[in-house]
Formats: sequence, structure tokens, C-alpha cells
Amino acid sequence: MESPLAPHENDNPQVMNPEDREVNQFRVKTIFDSSGGLASKYKSFMVGEGSWWSLIKYEIIITLFGWIPGAFGLFLRSLFYPFLFKKVGKKVIFGRDLSIRSSYKISIGDRVFIDDNVLLDAKGTTNQGILIGNDVFIGQGSILQAKNGDMILEDEVNIGYYSTLSSTTMLHIGPRTFLGPYCLVMSGGEHDYLAEGMGVGDCLPLEIGSDCWIAAKVIVFQNCHIGNHSVIGANSLVNTPIPPDSIAVGTPARVVKSLPKKE
Repeated sequence: MESPLAPHENDNPQVMNPEDREVNQFRVKTIFDSSGGLASKYKSFMVGEGSWWSLIKYEIIITLFGWIPGAFGLFLRSLFYPFLFKKVGKKVIFGRDLSIRSSYKISIGDRVFIDDNVLLDAKGTTNQGILIGNDVFIGQGSILQAKNGDMILEDEVNIGYYSTLSSTTMLHIGPRTFLGPYCLVMSGGEHDYLAEGMGVGDCLPLEIGSDCWIAAKVIVFQNCHIGNHSVIGANSLVNTPIPPDSIAVGTPARVVKSLPKKE
């Protein structure tokens, strides 16, 4: 699946200027800034720059159908939740109690399973949002969060439960890649400890290739790209790029074995 998310105009594809990206404005604390009304800030935080009707529609659908258990709840959400998103394919399953923000920037392919208590957050003013391919599984309690960044999950990606994917620039996961439970994967997310208030540092992209297996409780930092057909052992910390066809383990993760190249 080729990415329909084109580069942002005037963006450097490698390093995003933190001032241009204005990541800080998409944090919860901005709701309580002195300027502007709370209702307007809530609308901006939950549904983005849409109309008040967008907020009303969001509140009605989430309130009426978000909590209903069992097959009846799944059926109702399959009927009404597509009205919230930019695009929803066929046979998509929405679990209970999803948290959804700026859903008009989220596209979902066919036969996607989104388990209970998942957060889908595509907030931003210059980003294009979250693209989820076909046959993707997103496990219970997982977080997909784009703070003015973009995120692409290619076909047949599997996200284990309670994993966090965060993007302030571009996070791209290739087809048939599996992430185990409790993983943390970040593009951007760096803080400058020398700046006042430990403000945002460099915002760099992250790409995880196709046919990878990222085991449980792995952390992957920005710009630490993982090549196709690679395995990262459980509890590893990836702070340097991993070449294709590799097995890497440890804190920090180091390549311990090469795999036969996959056809």
C-alpha cells in the first residue's frame, strides 16, 4: 500500500522545526490557557477545526453507542462510527469505549479490528493524520497519537495490547509487521533538557519495515529505523538503526544474528 500522505509543504523530511510544528499546542494543558472559552477549546481538542455540528455529532454517537457491550454494540458502532471518520472500509470492528480525536483526519481500511479502550488521536493543524491499512489489528488499550504528525500502518500490521505509537512528524510501519504488548514507538517525542521547561527538541521520523517482529515491551526511539524482516527481542531499547534481516536484543539493542533474506 503506497502512502497517500504527501510531504508537508515547506517541511524538511528529516528534521522538523519544533516551532513550526507547534507540538506544545496539542497538549491537554492548553485547554486551561487563559485565552478563549472552554467550549471552543474542547471542540478544538476533540474534533479539531470542524464545525459545532461536528462536535454535536461526535458527542451523540460516542454517548449513545460507545459503551454498549456485546454483539449488539459492535453492530451499532459498525453502522454509526463511520460517520465520524474521514474514511472507513468494509467489515471494520470498533470495540467499546474508544477515545477518538480529530477523527476527520483518520482513514481506516477493510477488515480492521480496533479493540476496547483504544485511543485514536490525529490532532494537528498542518498534519494529514492517521492512515490504517487493510486487515490491521489494534489491541486493547493501545494508543495511536499524532501530535501534529502523521502515522501510517500498512496492511496486516498487528499492534499488541497496551502499546503506544506516538508521532510528531512521520511514523510508518510496513506491512505484516507485528508489535507485541506494551511497546513504545516514537517519531519525534524528544525533549531538550537545556531548554526552558524542557521544551520540544528535534522531531525526526521513524520507519519500521515490513515483516518485522517487535516483541513485548520494546522501546523504539525516533530516527532509529528498523529494516525489513527484522526481529527485536523482548524488553529491548532501540536507540540506533537496525539493518534489514537482523535479530537485535538488549538495552541498548544490538544485532546478534543475521537472518536469511526473505524473498
